Amino acid sequence: MNNLRRPLVYLGVTCTAGILATGCGATNSTPSTITRSAAHKSDQSATGAASQTPITIAFWYGVSNNLSNDIQQMVAEFNRTHPNIRVVATYEGSYSGGGEEQQKLLAAIKAGDPPAIAQIEVHAMPLFAASGQLLDLTSRLQTSPIDKPSNFLDGILVSTQYQGRYFGVPFNRSVPVLYYNETLFRQAGIAHPPTNWSQLISDAKALTKGTGNHKIYGFSPLVDWWSWEYAVGSSGGSVLSTNLTKATFAKPNALTILNAQAQLVKDGDAKVETGPNTWDLMTQDFINGEVAMDIDSIGSAGKVASGVGSKFTWGTALLPRGKTLAVPPGGGDLAILKGVSPAQLQAAWTFIQWWTAPAQSVKWSMETGYLPVQKADLSNQTYESFIANHPQYRTAIDELKYEQPSPASPAYLAVLEQVQQALEGIFDEGKPVAQTMEQTAEQVDQNLR
Repeated sequence: MNNLRRPLVYLGVTCTAGILATGCGATNSTPSTITRSAAHKSDQSATGAASQTPITIAFWYGVSNNLSNDIQQMVAEFNRTHPNIRVVATYEGSYSGGGEEQQKLLAAIKAGDPPAIAQIEVHAMPLFAASGQLLDLTSRLQTSPIDKPSNFLDGILVSTQYQGRYFGVPFNRSVPVLYYNETLFRQAGIAHPPTNWSQLISDAKALTKGTGNHKIYGFSPLVDWWSWEYAVGSSGGSVLSTNLTKATFAKPNALTILNAQAQLVKDGDAKVETGPNTWDLMTQDFINGEVAMDIDSIGSAGKVASGVGSKFTWGTALLPRGKTLAVPPGGGDLAILKGVSPAQLQAAWTFIQWWTAPAQSVKWSMETGYLPVQKADLSNQTYESFIANHPQYRTAIDELKYEQPSPASPAYLAVLEQVQQALEGIFDEGKPVAQTMEQTAEQVDQNLR
């Protein structure tokens, strides 16, 4: 299982909602997989011979390896049980903000030939929704017996809306959680994981021991803007002003947790990994027993479980509170692109409702580690048994009640790109927290004007 949150953003500040409608200058080659034009031919054929030729729709996604295999298997099952519809699912590169799948989607929109369904990274939803290229699903959700908003788990829909309308349905959703080494905690005489940052700081110092290559660190910060969103919100701050025109993340009340993490590193009680593979290295440090706590995606639980094996016992806990607890959304949603024929639209909506129905939602969650999305999932006997045997996954469900939407600005991805550079400066190069974030906020303000 991969690290299942949103990957790093490298979109560029010039990609705004207004430009997106013309392709955002996408330079990737035109998608080679099935798109609307190819599906339309099947749609036309089906008009005259619906019983012989199924409606064909393209579904683009951006998760690879085992996750891609899981998607292909589930799509094959849908096609088998829905002979009048044929979903052609293709991996188009990373779905991250600015990733290959997104760039291909931008190019396909510019060419007027996007797929019927696409996976949209949760922070990219405002960018695509503001472009006018996504179908407004509000009325369909409200009248759906399966995907009615009240059917979803609390908090799971925060990334699917833009300006009060629904443009997506939850697909591969995740949240960050606290991972902790229960064996090291017992050895240090600590009875339970920290619930706030004062406790985390104290625990990290108590858990740090040894020197050199044999040193065990109490904590490892994730040098990534996803966990930074949590740090800002849980410190009592905000990323942007209410009107989305000014950066507010450099205010003192937004820096409390970030300052605490940087100080732990400076004091030698936290290990920080640097470079392009910082996330994977941090996860591996926990698996190796080199750090006692870290903040990681719930989607890493499968990798941790297989990597740790019987070496030690481990658990997950709610993210430690600062002034409050604000959990950022992670992962992606499914959206339908505008311009599909009525028959393709109905086929796409049938597929999405099938995917999010409890039977499939539970299967997807157990196979991948992503969150279940329906309230009914939690009373599913199969899922109840799974959670009983894998209690670490329950934490992510409990965190959903604290999930907060990210700023709904089409420019938000560009903001996060600049923040990521600042975080790397703080943790990789030791730059001062307040000054670095103040400078970054000034740069963000220039791009938000």
